Amino acid sequence: MSLVGEIAQAYRAPAATMRRQMAKSGEERILLFAFVFCFLSFIARLPELAMLTGTLDSDVPYSARVGAMFVSTVLMAPLMMYLIAALSHLALRLFGGQASWQQARLALMWAALVSVPLVLIGGAVKVLAPPPLIWVATGATAVVFLWQWVICLRVVEFPTTDAG
Repeated sequence: MSLVGEIAQAYRAPAATMRRQMAKSGEERILLFAFVFCFLSFIARLPELAMLTGTLDSDVPYSARVGAMFVSTVLMAPLMMYLIAALSHLALRLFGGQASWQQARLALMWAALVSVPLVLIGGAVKVLAPPPLIWVATGATAVVFLWQWVICLRVVEFPTTDAG
């Protein structure tokens, strides 16, 4: 199944999709998931940045803002994701978590990648819609990400429980 198909399937059967990802996982795949998520998040933020650049009183050009956002979003964010995955794994070990470090990273990166469609929609909503819709889009993205991450963590850290 294609990556897009797997993402769509994750909305219907997140635990089964996570198990399939575990079967074909490798560190290069996990890193790819992180970079794809971060790059698409960067793309989703460009319209908002363009809109904000016109309203800010500053001599900083748009290209410099884009460059800074690229470095922070595409180059530094994956490092933060690795740190968050490690911290979540350490915390769940206190409760009997059994995953490997790599599986914990996969759980976070896969959950983030699954939330990408909503991240892209949220990027468009931020420039086209009034604030109440922005809050709904942001909230929906956060809920979907957390839902996916919790299920993914349950699958990798506690494989003996029924995760759906």
